[in-house]
Amino acid sequence: MRLLALPPTFWEGVAITVSAVLIFIGSIYVLLTAYVGRTMAYLIVAVSLFGWMIILSSIWAFGAPGTTKNYGPRGTEPHWQVFAAAPQAVQSRYSQTAKFPGPPWHQPDAVTKASADTVSTAIQTYLMQKANEEFEKQGNRTELDPEDFTVEDIEFATADDGTHLAAGRGFYSLGGPAVTVFAYHDTGNVAAPSWGFLGASLFGFFVHLPLLDRAERKRKAILTGGTAPPWYGPA
Repeated sequence: MRLLALPPTFWEGVAITVSAVLIFIGSIYVLLTAYVGRTMAYLIVAVSLFGWMIILSSIWAFGAPGTTKNYGPRGTEPHWQVFAAAPQAVQSRYSQTAKFPGPPWHQPDAVTKASADTVSTAIQTYLMQKANEEFEKQGNRTELDPEDFTVEDIEFATADDGTHLAAGRGFYSLGGPAVTVFAYHDTGNVAAPSWGFLGASLFGFFVHLPLLDRAERKRKAILTGGTAPPWYGPA
């Protein structure tokens, strides 16, 4: 059911990707098969594709003149990740949560003021998701939005391991109990897809290149006097 509930843009993206592969890669493969056969055509297309992907993913991973790093597919962006919520202070893997709202917690200062809005949004989104899950369990089709929740008393602290923590009290704007929500700052991993594409491209290139070389040597031997394999019709 969740698979069918994916947004239409996801299925449009899948259709576009499949169509692009069939048209731009498949058409070249079909043309090459008429000249060099199916196996040779596949190896040529594979080596060319992986070689091009090495260049493209290298630009994503390292950048280039006029192009910043991570300009292609991006991984997890830096964000505030909720890890605990309760009507009051709570025990967690960070001892600071049990001391909220006392020291070392502090109100936004010159350094953390810019993060207050993103913390508020993260808490609103968390409360919305939890409320919608409860409505779904009860068979209620009501869908709430993040703006339906109010967040107050945002404060910040630093954990013993250096992790930046944030907390705030959130509640349903039309009435409801206040919940203290705790979050930590996740630095994300924006570069992961770029390095993933680069690694996969290098692997694919170096796997197919020796096969292409062997196929080319065999083909050259046939053209210079060897015995061609039996012909079973058009490639």
